[in-house]
Amino acid sequence: MTSALTSPASRSATSPKSSSVRVHPARARRAPWRIALLLVFLVLFVPASVGATPFDLAGSDWEGGTELVRLARAELGTARVVATTQVDFAELTPDDGLLLLYPERALDVGELTKFMHAGGRVIMLDDFGRGESLLTTFGMKRVPSPRHPAESLRNNPQLALAEPASAHPVVADVNRVVTNHPTGLSHPDLSPVLKIHAASGEADVTVAVAGAVGQGRLLAVGDPSVVMNSMLRYSGNKAFARGLARYAVDSDAWGKRGGRLFIASGNFEQKGSYGGDQNALTELFRDLKDLLDQIRKEGLPSILAWSASIALGLALVVWVGSRAGRLHKPIVPRFVRRVPAVAQGGVAGHAAVIGAPQTTRVLAVLELKSALEEQLTTLLGLSKVPGHQDLLDQISARGLLDAEGLHTLRRLLLRMSNVETMVVFQRSGGMVQSVRDNEVVSIARTVKQLLDAAQAGAPHARHDDVRRDGREAEPR
Repeated sequence: MTSALTSPASRSATSPKSSSVRVHPARARRAPWRIALLLVFLVLFVPASVGATPFDLAGSDWEGGTELVRLARAELGTARVVATTQVDFAELTPDDGLLLLYPERALDVGELTKFMHAGGRVIMLDDFGRGESLLTTFGMKRVPSPRHPAESLRNNPQLALAEPASAHPVVADVNRVVTNHPTGLSHPDLSPVLKIHAASGEADVTVAVAGAVGQGRLLAVGDPSVVMNSMLRYSGNKAFARGLARYAVDSDAWGKRGGRLFIASGNFEQKGSYGGDQNALTELFRDLKDLLDQIRKEGLPSILAWSASIALGLALVVWVGSRAGRLHKPIVPRFVRRVPAVAQGGVAGHAAVIGAPQTTRVLAVLELKSALEEQLTTLLGLSKVPGHQDLLDQISARGLLDAEGLHTLRRLLLRMSNVETMVVFQRSGGMVQSVRDNEVVSIARTVKQLLDAAQAGAPHARHDDVRRDGREAEPR
């Protein structure tokens, strides 16, 4: 009987086509791109690891939470125990209880506080999760467990045995609780519930405390491992779990409680608002706070880091590409640039300042007024500018302007005087009416027409003056 398996060398030697196999060049070029795309797909969409989630309420492995749910339902009834992945504060009533197991999201402390003030009870078991915000709100802080506990399981200090620290109803049936890498809780006023006794030289550490919040209750435990599946095989842990379930919905001094127990663990979602006053802004603020807290503790999520890196890379490519081909206009050095007219002196600079877009047009009207008065004074042969009425009388007497021209000049001088009065009024803090460009152009045109008409009548007027002066100089 011959074997059906052959070595690679024998197969290549017996194959008639082994020496003639060729790869098409186009396929060879496409192969690296296909491999790269496959790698990107694997990185983005294939989970890095697949495994059980710690404290999973549906997990039956050693670190799951199905045994805790089973014990709670056996103690309270199936209908009164709700294992959930979403805490809706709008559905809670003052008779209900919340058991939060190792929260992996930032807790909405405001809604939890409102729930407890109304009579609700919150039990949180957390050591290194995200429940620190609830602890700090009520003045609690985490402390390390004893390095050398007085009693431990298998002489392992990380498996210290905790004993009841008071007559609290949660530990009424508890003798000892086996802990697993616990953290202590410190508060001077809250009632201790569980305590780890330390060997000589160290102080005892409390791992569970309880206190009243309004008409409700808060119970904090520094070790969520005491209620996971593998730890509930110990009788003390099992009795402690039953005590937690009863305490969450037990009766108190304000009357009988008959609410439900909601159990949530890990990455559970929080929504709604206690009392029904829910709005979109509250939800948005809660999600944003949770994201910022997660980034602060664990860094950017992988998908967000990948997205930010890709966006930054694309932005860099676009920025470099937009500037690589840009032609820059040469800039003339400042010391060889032409001096702007507004920065120059003399008539040109003065005219540029008056005609600048940001300059008020009142200055242009005053310049025209000054030019008109000086030119008319020169035509009349006077040494200084007279008053407007005197100026009009002398122009009329010497015949520099006709009746229509005198009327136009009178109206123009009145308007210019009003503008000059506006300037004085503005300097005292008053509001004045602006002068438009078209009015300045109209005034300038009228000034030019009046001066042209006055200059046309000036020689005849000067001849009459000389003759009149000559007659007055003749001897009598």
